[in-house]
Amino acid sequence: MRRNILVLLYACCGGISIHAQPSDKNDTDTVRLYALDEVVVVPSVKETNSFKGLPASVSLFSAAQTEGLKIISIKDLSTLAPNVYIPDYGSRMTVPVYVRGVGERSTGQTVGLYVDHMPYLDKSAFDFNFAGIQRIEVLRGPQGTLYGRNAMGGIIHIHTRSPLDCRQVYASATSGNYGLFRANVFASGRLNRRLGLSVSGYFDRSAGYFTNRFSGRREDRLEVAGGRVRLDWQCSERWKAQLMLSVDRTKQGAFPYGAYTPDGTVGEPDYNDPGSYDRQMSGGNFNLQYADSRLLFNAVTACQYLNDDMYMDLDYTPSSRFTINQKQRLRSFTEEWTLKSVSPGKWQWLFGVYAFAGRMNTSALTTMGPDGIRDVMQPMFDRIHEDNPRAPVMTVTDAAIPIPGRFLTPGAGGALFHQSTYRFTDGLSLTAGIRLDCERAKMDYDTHVGMNLDVRMGNRPAVPMRADTTLQGSGSLSFREILPKVALKYEWNGGDCVYFSVANGYKAGGYNIQMFADLVQQALREKYAPAEAPLNVDETVSYRPEYSWNYEAGYRGEWFEHALQGEITLFYVDVRDVQLTQFVGSGQGRMLSNAGRMASKGVELSLSARLSNALGLTAGYGYTHATFGKAAGGGDAGYAGKYVPYAPQQTLSTVAVYRKSFRNRWIDRLLLHARYHAAGKIYWTADNSVSQDFYGLLDMKASVAKGIFELSLWTKNTLNTDYVAFCFESMGQSLGQKGKPLQAGVDVSVRF
Repeated sequence: MRRNILVLLYACCGGISIHAQPSDKNDTDTVRLYALDEVVVVPSVKETNSFKGLPASVSLFSAAQTEGLKIISIKDLSTLAPNVYIPDYGSRMTVPVYVRGVGERSTGQTVGLYVDHMPYLDKSAFDFNFAGIQRIEVLRGPQGTLYGRNAMGGIIHIHTRSPLDCRQVYASATSGNYGLFRANVFASGRLNRRLGLSVSGYFDRSAGYFTNRFSGRREDRLEVAGGRVRLDWQCSERWKAQLMLSVDRTKQGAFPYGAYTPDGTVGEPDYNDPGSYDRQMSGGNFNLQYADSRLLFNAVTACQYLNDDMYMDLDYTPSSRFTINQKQRLRSFTEEWTLKSVSPGKWQWLFGVYAFAGRMNTSALTTMGPDGIRDVMQPMFDRIHEDNPRAPVMTVTDAAIPIPGRFLTPGAGGALFHQSTYRFTDGLSLTAGIRLDCERAKMDYDTHVGMNLDVRMGNRPAVPMRADTTLQGSGSLSFREILPKVALKYEWNGGDCVYFSVANGYKAGGYNIQMFADLVQQALREKYAPAEAPLNVDETVSYRPEYSWNYEAGYRGEWFEHALQGEITLFYVDVRDVQLTQFVGSGQGRMLSNAGRMASKGVELSLSARLSNALGLTAGYGYTHATFGKAAGGGDAGYAGKYVPYAPQQTLSTVAVYRKSFRNRWIDRLLLHARYHAAGKIYWTADNSVSQDFYGLLDMKASVAKGIFELSLWTKNTLNTDYVAFCFESMGQSLGQKGKPLQAGVDVSVRF
């Protein structure tokens, strides 16, 4: 029987979300997870329903599943859960997450990321190597009542292993094509009866996949190193404390973008200024928990530091037109306290308070090279003379024009929230919650542009002159939102349930600091050729919040003594004031603008089956029909009826797992994984003029183990499918990044 359960858990990795059984009928606040052939009981600190009985679409992936499918980082979760898409392109700073058509690829986030209850407040920190994973939870749909403004599309929560429950030493090494080398170590165990310590570390290196035709080098080389320490202290029977610390260092080439051709293919990168991204990141959180037979109190104190340095060729051509060097330094602090009931009864409740403060310092140096001066800046002064022949002839004499900018964007906020679940009968229950979320965002900016000119009036000799202008100022925005949620659920047979829920989602507004290089040039034009409408910086760079209502109905069931599990979910999402990412006119930056309404509707299906003691199959499918409403875009530029860009219409993940144990043979066990995952159609532009058709990738892994040793052979994109991972338009040209080609390698690991 135990072997059957393990096989089922190995198999259930792409479809059905809740695979574990509650410990007993009265235990409504735990979920069993199988790791290292042990049962680990993990209490929920932020829900009034059992994890198994959540009236929501939830996917759960255990340590064995993430290891078997080689889930190394957040981008590997793409399409693993229905309607979840995380494209892999650009750099580790670029982590767009789309759920049910809701997402954001530039500023802010619509899906929250948590590690051991610590929130990550900026997407620049999302992409890191996983280490010591116990389980990963993916909640789809608005989770604003419990998690606030960063959870309009859902939540990804990563839990690491507790050293009080896990006693293990594990080490592995990976070698593969394209210069891949990866090493991981993990050690966990008790120091004494009440104190446990786990330590993990990783190193990851790749020579890159895409060669720059201009330089002859691979642009997307990568080197990553980091680790995590976790200390758990069972202070007493009722008190428990946890201290988690992590560090991560990333150094990579980046942005291997090439020309996108009309036939839907992407060429090799071909530009003269190499892209790069370097990041140093560290964080820590202290969790304190009190639990007795009636109450569970949990306090999480967390802080995070990020320091990164990005260099990018903005024109992506061999010409010297524009480059940007952007540096970010983020410091953030969060505090959250929750108190909930755990005693048996019809009413379960939760109260919580949350506060955060963050401070982002950004310096951006945009440099206009000689080709940019010739093609962009000089024509501006030529037009001044053409429009007014009496004006002087002005000629730029600089070889390069720097446009530096410094931006300070601090923010702070807080929330009060409550959720209750009332059980009318053994099967019928109602969950209702509400959150008051408050936030204040500020911006201080200082940017300028200056250049040297030769000025000539008529036939007089040219006179040197300095032309410059400065933009300095500050602004602030305040947001206050009430985020309600209501869900009705009916359960029967101990595992089947139907539910209907309504939830409000919200993404805060903010400032577009990446468009200031464009704005300061506009200010320079107005200085020497005044426009009818002077520039209003605050109104131009700010954007409004985005709001959504999510309506969801679902059914989850188990049949044949848990050998077959299935789930179906129908959803409708109504979004207003959609925050749409666009490039500024010059192509020197991105901006968010509010684009009216968007409606997303669809279905999610998942199924997992234990066909025998050795074979398990799963399938997860998501369909999303997300289109802009009539008010989107406004006027003739509206996108009414067009599909929302970057979000795939369909996602698919199917997994087959075969596990066989042997006695008195040269191997102890054989494990085979095969996964086919697909996405599409994906529109890359709001006018739907450029798209990627539905495509699929096949990943395979075969492992043999003897004692404490294991050897694995694996491939990703086994059929070497050619597809486009990302596409965008800038400076009048279409650019994109190819998807990664066939990757193959070998893993050697030891576990004891």
